[in-house]
Amino acid sequence: MIRFPQVSLLYVAALTPPEHQVVVVEEENQPLDSAEKWDLVGITCMTATAPRAYQLADDLRARGTRVVLGGVHPSVLPEEAKAHCDAVVVGEAEPVWGRLLNDAQAGRLEPYYRSGTEWNLDDYPLPNRAAGRAGSVLGVVPVVTSRGCPYACEFCCVRNVFGRTVRHVSVERVAEDIRRSRSSTVMFLDDNIVGDQVYASRLFDAIRELHIHWGGQASISFVRNEKLLAQAAASGCRGLFVGLETVSEHKIKRMSKSMRTLEDTATAIHRIQDSGILLHASIVFGFDDDDPSIFDETVEFLQRVRIPSATFNVLTPYPGTEIYDQLKAENRLLTRDWTYYDHCTPVYVPRRMSVDQLYDGYRYAKKSFFSTAKIVQRFPANRRTPLLFLLANLGTKLSLGAERALMLERNAGIHLAPPAGQMA
Repeated sequence: MIRFPQVSLLYVAALTPPEHQVVVVEEENQPLDSAEKWDLVGITCMTATAPRAYQLADDLRARGTRVVLGGVHPSVLPEEAKAHCDAVVVGEAEPVWGRLLNDAQAGRLEPYYRSGTEWNLDDYPLPNRAAGRAGSVLGVVPVVTSRGCPYACEFCCVRNVFGRTVRHVSVERVAEDIRRSRSSTVMFLDDNIVGDQVYASRLFDAIRELHIHWGGQASISFVRNEKLLAQAAASGCRGLFVGLETVSEHKIKRMSKSMRTLEDTATAIHRIQDSGILLHASIVFGFDDDDPSIFDETVEFLQRVRIPSATFNVLTPYPGTEIYDQLKAENRLLTRDWTYYDHCTPVYVPRRMSVDQLYDGYRYAKKSFFSTAKIVQRFPANRRTPLLFLLANLGTKLSLGAERALMLERNAGIHLAPPAGQMA
C-alpha cells in the first residue's frame, strides 16, 4: 500500500522562527532516532495511531524531552492525550504555535492551547517542505487548499475540528506552492476538492497552466456540474477518491452529499470514467441498515458499473463523531483500544448481523472484487487510464495475503464477547 506524505507538520515548521532547528520525521517512511536529544517534540496523530503516539510521547518524556500532542484525536479527546504529554494543541496549530514556543522557552507550557476555526488560511505561511527528511513518495507532493466541511456525515468529525464553513487558501498561493515544490504530480489532501464549486473552477483554470497531473477527494454529486468536471479533467486530474459509502438505496437518500438514487450514482460514475479520470470509490460496511446481503449487492453493483477500483472499509466509530456517541449510548462498543479503529476491524456490535458476519463479509467483498476475473471484466471500461487502473487493482490484490495474516494476528484480541446484555 502506498502512503502519501502528510503536510500538516510542514505548516508548523514554516511558522517556527529560524533560530530553531526543525526536523520533521514520518515514521511510516523513516525511523526516528530515539537516542537523539530533542528540546521539544510535537506529535500529530489520528485515532488508530494514538496508541503509538502515546507510547512515543511517554518514552520521550522519560528521557527529559518536552512533548506536545496535536491532530484530530488529541483535539477530540484532549484530556486523554494530556496524560501522555506536556501540552495539547486542540484544533489548528498555526494560530497558537508562536505562543506555545515562547511559553516552552520560558518554561511555562500551558496544558492546553485551543484555537478556533475563524482564521484566514492566507495568514499562514506556505509549508516548509525542506523540513521533511523523507521527501515525497514517488514524486507526489501533498497540497492542501481548504479546511472545513459543510456536510454532517455521522461517521466523520472533520467539521467538528475544522468547522462547518469551507475556508480556502487563495488560488494564487496554491499555484505558488505547487511551483515551489517543482513537482509535476500533486495530491490534494482536501476532504472535498470541489466542496466550493466556484473556487474549484478558478483553481482548475489556474493549475491547468502548470501542466501537472493531480488526484484528490471529491463528492460524487459534483458531476452534475458538467463544466466543472471538464475543467477538472483539462487541468490534469487523473484520479478522484470518491466516498460512495453504500449501495443501499435507503441509506443513499439520507446522505446529503450523495446522489439521490443508485442509478443516479451509476450515471455519475460513467460520466467520470468518460472524462478520462480514474474513480476510486470508498465503500463502508456496517451501517445499521446493512444486513448480510449488502456484501453481494455491493460487489454486484460495482462490477455492473465497471468501477475502476475501490477501498472497502468496516464502519469505524471515531470519537468525536455522531455514530460514536450513538454506539456508546447504546452500549454497543466492543473496545476503546484505538489501535483497532483502523477501518478493517469491527469494534462495535452491528444491528442486523453479527460481528463475525461483518468482518467475514468485508473480507469476502474485498477478495471478490479484486479477483483476477473481475479485474479483467472491468478493464475494457477503464482503458483510458490503463496504468492507473492496473496499479490500483494489482497493488491491492497483491496486498490481500499480507493483510489477512496481519488481521488474523490482531483480531485475536478483539473478537471476544460483546457488551453485557448484547448479542454478537
